[in-house]
Amino acid sequence: MKITIKRYSLPEILGLAALAIFLLFSLLDVSFYVQYISPMLYKAAIFLIIMLIILKEFVSGSNSFESLLGLLGVSTLYFIIGSVTSYTSFIVLGLSLIYSLRDVPFSKVVKVAFIISVAMLFLVILSSKIGFIPDYIEFSSTRVRHYLGFRYSLFPSTIMMNIIAISFFLKQETVSYQRLFILFLVSMYLYLETDSRLTFISSSLLLLANLAMKLIPTVIEKFSLLLKFFTLTYFVNAYLSYWISKNYLRTSNALLNHFFHQADQFLGGRIYLSNRSLSLYGYGILGQKIAWVGNALNAQGERSTDAYLYVDNLYIQILQHFGLIALIIILSLLTATLVKLLRKGQIVLSIIIVSLSFHALIDDLILSIHYNIFWILLGSLIYSNYQFSEERYGEVENDSLRRTVREGY
Repeated sequence: MKITIKRYSLPEILGLAALAIFLLFSLLDVSFYVQYISPMLYKAAIFLIIMLIILKEFVSGSNSFESLLGLLGVSTLYFIIGSVTSYTSFIVLGLSLIYSLRDVPFSKVVKVAFIISVAMLFLVILSSKIGFIPDYIEFSSTRVRHYLGFRYSLFPSTIMMNIIAISFFLKQETVSYQRLFILFLVSMYLYLETDSRLTFISSSLLLLANLAMKLIPTVIEKFSLLLKFFTLTYFVNAYLSYWISKNYLRTSNALLNHFFHQADQFLGGRIYLSNRSLSLYGYGILGQKIAWVGNALNAQGERSTDAYLYVDNLYIQILQHFGLIALIIILSLLTATLVKLLRKGQIVLSIIIVSLSFHALIDDLILSIHYNIFWILLGSLIYSNYQFSEERYGEVENDSLRRTVREGY
């Protein structure tokens, strides 16, 4: 017997409650609100998340063969990643949420993420502007960056990119011009305040794709044909990341070396730093603990005085930090998810997943669920009846052929 409250079953309520608490504390942790939260409260939140997940699994009882295989895969990643981070870290807990939310419609998941992300982004920025929490300002010879209440300048713009991607999925061709304009204005404001140029470009491209879909709804069919060429985008980008980083300025072709140098300048030295990290730490089959030093501040608002060396390339970071096995598993899961999305006609989600494969070249933050809710889509691989969206009369396979009414934000 299923208990249902306003279209949400009890297992869904439990799973989404765990997600809401997870997102809330994850986003608090990357802001200066972390100063007001005791370690005991964090431990209590983690315990509550775990209990909600366990209770949800007990109530739902969805233990199919696919789910058991998924549990095996999640457990493997859990122990590999947990061995070099912490078995109760937010990244590791995110794996548990991917598994637990496999039988919850993705549209319900992203609605929760949308509400909490918007609320927390507004709260933290407003709090920093009225002086309740610090607005750290980074000065350099070329730019001034406001952290806006967060512990690094890229955090608010990456949260905003996640919000824009969620909006793209929920609204698609029904999006209003006012909504697109507001999202662009907020994204532009964050760019001007934080100088997060590359993330602003990624956000703008998603907004342009959404605008194109609204102006010419049939353009989605052309996207579907184009996306088939990007099926292996994660493996290709991972290989190119490694090859270019490893051979930076070392090829026998002077023109190629010059091109890589120019690209590195445009990317803020990211290729050089990946090359430096690979030279120092290499990589192994399993992960290793690496003390990369970036510009993010600790909970007290202090920056490390050690020499700067941070890897922003997500593929290189996973390879070095979690190891080759973890990288292959993650790339395989992402590729399989993209293939399934294309097969199911989920073109907008496919566009987002492909765009994230390129954004991963310059930003490791999207490894975390609070910056990238689309990791939850991996659950579609372990649940045969996975629902991508809620529709009054059921789902059809192709986004461009939908005849039902969306229920989105």
